[in-house]
Amino acid sequence: MRLDDSSGQLAPEFNPFAEDYLAEILLAVTVAWQQMPKPKRNEIENKITSRLAGWLMNAPDFIERLPFHIIPQYEIPDLQGKILGRLDICFKFMQTTREYFAFEAKRLHVSYPGGTFSNEHSIYVGNEGMMAFIDEQYSKSLPVGGMLGYVMDGKTKKAWDGLEAQIENRRNELKLVPSSKLAKPLLSHIETKGMQGTLLGETAHQLKHKLRLFHLLLPVTASN
Repeated sequence: MRLDDSSGQLAPEFNPFAEDYLAEILLAVTVAWQQMPKPKRNEIENKITSRLAGWLMNAPDFIERLPFHIIPQYEIPDLQGKILGRLDICFKFMQTTREYFAFEAKRLHVSYPGGTFSNEHSIYVGNEGMMAFIDEQYSKSLPVGGMLGYVMDGKTKKAWDGLEAQIENRRNELKLVPSSKLAKPLLSHIETKGMQGTLLGETAHQLKHKLRLFHLLLPVTASN
């Protein structure tokens, strides 16, 4: 790996956001989710994410082939040391101090004690979900990021439809590219490597730069 001497950035042939690297990251998460013990229906988000990160960090086929460090709960400080946020799972590129691929994770279709149910679609799209990428809290000037949706009742198609509607309703806030909506990416073949009901989508956003967000919906059960 070499750096471009004039900019200090990675040379183009070593772009960490190249399609093959992104495919490997998405595939690794999909396969790890299929292999790991499934969360309990009332398990909290951080515990689920920590276990998923543990499976990724111990997947030799992934970590031995690709130039990424996997860091759960990766803290982002500002110049004064204030913590701006914590990325649920960060894939940090080994050959640069800055570039990373970040996942923010959210539970969807959650049953709370006492029988209360919430689809959590607005939380996924909101300030601690997608909007944290749009506001560049989580990935300032970086071109790609990802959302993980842990669908606690397994109904990923219903979750997709609900998120699609939320995203459409907030397209101005989300700075969606005019032609963009939640849609299947070219990498959607990765779905077949995961549990039944695994869904992968993508949205495109126009900030000062163009941002791609992947959306990987992971069923806790195979029911759909």
